[in-house]
Amino acid sequence: MQFGGTRALDAVSFAMKPRTVCGIIGPNGAGKTTLFNCLSRLCNPDSGTISFAGQDITALAPEGVASAGIARTFQNVALFDRQTVRANVEAGCYRKLHGRTLSHLFGMGRAGEAMRRVSEHVDALLDMTRLADIANTLVADLPFGTRKRVELARALAMEPRLLLLDEPAAGLNFEEVGELEAWIRHICHGLGVAVLLIEHHMNLVMRVSDQVIGLEFGRVMADGTPHEVANHPEVIRAYLGDHA
Repeated sequence: MQFGGTRALDAVSFAMKPRTVCGIIGPNGAGKTTLFNCLSRLCNPDSGTISFAGQDITALAPEGVASAGIARTFQNVALFDRQTVRANVEAGCYRKLHGRTLSHLFGMGRAGEAMRRVSEHVDALLDMTRLADIANTLVADLPFGTRKRVELARALAMEPRLLLLDEPAAGLNFEEVGELEAWIRHICHGLGVAVLLIEHHMNLVMRVSDQVIGLEFGRVMADGTPHEVANHPEVIRAYLGDHA
């Protein structure tokens, strides 16, 4: 993936297994968010292919990627600010509503049952992410850490097979990071969702990941277990300098 004279991603290649957590680390400008934008189809890579669960998704539109089972959060939280917490989470359930738009709008026929299932699903996610008490609060009125939880709940509402988390710990306090770690473990091992995680919080990455990939200048410099990557000479050099 190239932007003018800058090669944001250069021959990046890796694979991850289902029901695992894979951490993506690297200095600022390493290409981490560009990688996510390619995987979620917000960017069109100049070359290469993206395979998910045996399907080539390289040419899919973003909605096609969502239908394939990939959901994501964003480094800068992307929510509907003038909607309530509940409405934002419900927005992630659109794939559950297979009937006609007007049928769902007026709750006719099987659409009414579908809407009831959506409501139950949203209630469970609001409880899981400690948002039930503020379900009717406008997102614009919430602090940053709470908004992150809303975005996580909305992504999970899509019932993905792969969840892309872009710096979920950014702006969180110590207690919130510990809670996030527990949620990531539950999402992976309890819900069976694979998690691809971009994060600068190294302690979180190393504790929660089964696999870690190090990027620098758009290239993979390390790929292995947390212990292997933490002790990789190129990773140490990228973070601590040549003298290390």
